Amino acid sequence: MEAKHVARKAAHWSLPVALTGMSLGWTVYAVGEILSRQAPGPLAYTVAGIYDAVWLYALAMETAHRRQGSKGTLPAVLGWVFLVTSVGVLFTHGLMYATAAVAVIGAVVPAAAKATLIMAVERESTRISSGAQQQIDAVRSATRDQVAIGRAVTRAKVDRHTTAAVLEREERKARGKAQKVRHEAAEELANLTAEHPVDDDVREVPALFSDEDLAQVLGKWTQDGVSRGVSPASPQVGAVSPVGELTGPQGPGHAPIDLSGLAEVAAVAGVQTPAPGEPLTEEQLTVVLRWLRHSDNPPLSYRKALAAYRAAGFSAKEERVRKAYAALIDAEDAQP
Repeated sequence: MEAKHVARKAAHWSLPVALTGMSLGWTVYAVGEILSRQAPGPLAYTVAGIYDAVWLYALAMETAHRRQGSKGTLPAVLGWVFLVTSVGVLFTHGLMYATAAVAVIGAVVPAAAKATLIMAVERESTRISSGAQQQIDAVRSATRDQVAIGRAVTRAKVDRHTTAAVLEREERKARGKAQKVRHEAAEELANLTAEHPVDDDVREVPALFSDEDLAQVLGKWTQDGVSRGVSPASPQVGAVSPVGELTGPQGPGHAPIDLSGLAEVAAVAGVQTPAPGEPLTEEQLTVVLRWLRHSDNPPLSYRKALAAYRAAGFSAKEERVRKAYAALIDAEDAQP
């Protein structure tokens, strides 16, 4: 474990140390060669060595301060001054004794050494333990999980509210269309009634087929076609009752009209018992229609109820009877 630590540390500092050594050696050679043109060689190279020694010492002090987290102003200033001087000396030496490319390379080496040394010191001073790094990773992971879950929950809420709004909009549109159709139908009926008024004694034309006749015809059909005894073109239907002979419902299982039961229905509704031939209030008309409708099982349709109404001796405009019967059906449908 110790060997690995030493190896990693050596690899960490290898590049800054190599570049710094190369820069110092190249600077000694360049400064000495330039000074030797003005002074004896031993003196020139001695001055160059002293120059590099001071620069190296400034670099070491600056590195120590950075690692300790303290502020060393003088070593930092000297390091930058010597760096700029070394760059200028190496560039000048390259131009004097070599080419421009060599001058640029020589000037880059000290700057690269300084940069790698600063990076190595910064990393060394900010390094944390493995345990602390694991805690940091755990905190970051938990935070990312919370953020992801929060985003998913928010998106789910958005989808839910959007879907609810769309469904509500569709429902309101459907209700609006239905209301528009009902309004147009009522308006058309009112216009037709106003343009074509009818008297009270005009009776409704009966249907060609009654409900019983239709059930009888359909009962003779099979899934494979029509039974042999019935022709599909001319079904066996009984004669239709002529106009003016409408009577109360007298089908099987239905008792004759008994006006005594009407008094009980009127008493429950809290109105005066309606009498045939007398003008009826809206409440009395509703009572009569309710009594007639439920006088048989299943309840009578509008046509049968109207025929029974006429047969019982009651009179009113057909439009008024139709509206009262429609209101009765709506009230029954509204009951839970």
